[in-house]
Amino acid sequence: MNDEKQTAQFAVRTTGLTKTYPRGTGTFNALDALDLSVAPGEFVAVMGASGSGKSTTLHLIAGLTRPTSGRVEIDGVDIFALGDAALTKFRRRRIGVVFQSYNLVPHLTAEENILFPLRADRRKLDAETLEKLRAFWRELDISDQLGQYPDALSGGQQQRVALARAMATDPAVLLADEPTGNLDWTSSQRICEIFDRVNRDENRTILLVTHEPAVAIWARRAVVLRDGKIVCDAPTSDFKDAGELAGYYQEIARRNA
Repeated sequence: MNDEKQTAQFAVRTTGLTKTYPRGTGTFNALDALDLSVAPGEFVAVMGASGSGKSTTLHLIAGLTRPTSGRVEIDGVDIFALGDAALTKFRRRRIGVVFQSYNLVPHLTAEENILFPLRADRRKLDAETLEKLRAFWRELDISDQLGQYPDALSGGQQQRVALARAMATDPAVLLADEPTGNLDWTSSQRICEIFDRVNRDENRTILLVTHEPAVAIWARRAVVLRDGKIVCDAPTSDFKDAGELAGYYQEIARRNA
């Protein structure tokens, strides 16, 4: 089997992914030759303490920053082999990103924020596409907030708008960086329910970064990072609930301290 066919089996694959930053007179490896594969339709949670490299991993996979070395492939495309303009276009069309801080444009309404990636890509919205988008907005319970600006929305509403924006382009991969970090329990679990539904019903590939076992348990697989390396990779079905996953996560942290 040639490498191109092997690569195509993965929605996301990182190979030797390394990100180094200056620190004092030396350097610091935020990621250390990370190899991670995510199959099409998988829902993977990446966990780890602050400084473990989990957010760096997601930002590199999203193409938001370039690695010191290594590769990131999305649907078989080596994204860092692309030039800046081509990478921007690929990211806009094939990668959806949800951030903890929402990253909504303050002077745009909720609907304008959601449609921004499509407008930036100069896509025309036909009636069928717009109805599909509106059906998702109804599921997110944001239809009544579409004309409001971000500062008039609650945290949960802003995050649902951000999720609608990430999904607007029908991305190959949905990436989420601590998407529940600023939310209360009810809003957090609602976001998790939506991720779960989108993964199961649409076979959407999701890679979610979180430090919360109650969020990670919604995924099908939990990957734990420490010092930029994978120290655990296990199906969440191995754990009866979030409490058991939390205990296992704490044990991993203790063993690797």
